[in-house]
Amino acid sequence: MSVKRLSICCALPLLIGLSACQTVGPDYVAPKFDLVGAYTPPVPVIAANQADHGRWWESTSDPVLRDLIALGLANNLDLRIAASRIEEARAVARGVSGANGIEVGANVNGDAERGTSSRERGDQTTDLGFGAGIDFSWTADVWGGQQREDEVALADYLEQVYLREDVYLTVIADIVRNYIELRGTQKRQELLRSSLDLQRQTSNIVQVRMQTGLASELDLSRARAEVSDIEATLPTLQTDIDRSINAIAILLGAQPGTYRDRLVDVQPLPEFDSAPPIGIPADLLRRRPDVRAAELSLISATSEIGVQTADLYPELTLDGSLALGATGYGSGPIVRTAMAAIGAVIDATLYDGGARQADIDVAEQQAQQAFYSYQQTLLVAIQDVESAIYGYVGAVQQRDSLISSVRYHRQAFEQSRVRYVQGLSNFLDVLDSQRTLTQSQQDLADAETDLELETINLYSAVGLSVEDVERYADKAGIDMNNG
Repeated sequence: MSVKRLSICCALPLLIGLSACQTVGPDYVAPKFDLVGAYTPPVPVIAANQADHGRWWESTSDPVLRDLIALGLANNLDLRIAASRIEEARAVARGVSGANGIEVGANVNGDAERGTSSRERGDQTTDLGFGAGIDFSWTADVWGGQQREDEVALADYLEQVYLREDVYLTVIADIVRNYIELRGTQKRQELLRSSLDLQRQTSNIVQVRMQTGLASELDLSRARAEVSDIEATLPTLQTDIDRSINAIAILLGAQPGTYRDRLVDVQPLPEFDSAPPIGIPADLLRRRPDVRAAELSLISATSEIGVQTADLYPELTLDGSLALGATGYGSGPIVRTAMAAIGAVIDATLYDGGARQADIDVAEQQAQQAFYSYQQTLLVAIQDVESAIYGYVGAVQQRDSLISSVRYHRQAFEQSRVRYVQGLSNFLDVLDSQRTLTQSQQDLADAETDLELETINLYSAVGLSVEDVERYADKAGIDMNNG
């Protein structure tokens, strides 16, 4: 490395001339994606009220779910980790800004000397001295490398803000999904218990008929076997209920089972009075936090190219100092001194074997990878919405068909039991119709749960509104105008 020291007279004109140079590295330009104007499947109308801000979870009439969401947003550990990462990125940005500024130091010193005369009187003299000084160092951002470092730090910081919003949306959706699964399983369990009571009644009828010689022991065995089959299914449903309760507790940052008392009572599936606007694929560029975070990652990677490019050029550093001192206290005369110095250093690497160019090549490839990741994230977001639309439409059709199926199976069961009691049909008809009724009721309960889940999938797929992100930014004291 070759270092040349210039006088201040030469350095200042050179600094002024070099400062007029342009910032090295590419400026970020938002990529243009050829997006279709609408989603492939027709967008369904889910709720009569379209919430402009998209906070659909606030429109639920279920007080338990509202409380769970509030607790989750306050205590979820993933959210706390995401918030901590924001503060970490904020601190990194401050550090980068500070490191690129002027560095000022100070020092204070003192000394004391005592002398004794060699004459017979042995006179002693004391000489005290004091000094203080300050020094500074500043590296000029001649090629814009420091500006690019600030851009990288800011983009990384804002990326964490949007990633936090992505976690925010995910936590809400996960709480709602687990709550829906819990209520759906509880409904299935309740229906199965009703079917069990009905099957036991049928078994009692068969037993009475067998005592009067109107039914066989085979019919009774079949009836009792059907009761046992239903009883065997209940523990499995209870296990699913317990797991859902524990999963909700974890999402709320609590130990498993903490909220069991609030969740064990059977409640209907939650309903939401509003739905977020589905919009068009281009809206996801602003509504999906993960898409915006991916773009900020691309911005950061683009600015990093400038950081590495600036290392190709010489670095200009200004150093200065001011020192004040006084000596002679005690022995006189007092001598006061003042010294000032300023200098400039140009630091240039003449040969590095291509290491710096390799760093630029690495940065360029990382920017290319960030672009592909951004594009992939956007495509996945579009896929999420379209898949959720297909899922919702299919779930609606399935539920409507199963409503009719349950009605017909109930009629068939009632007719078969009446005919059996009248001796017009055999017991296998009763068993078959009751078994299919039980299964169709379970299928309908599953379909209603799946429809709720597909609805939440669609709501979460369209993302948050920009206002939600800005609301959090204002609350956290984050300036989003620089992003």
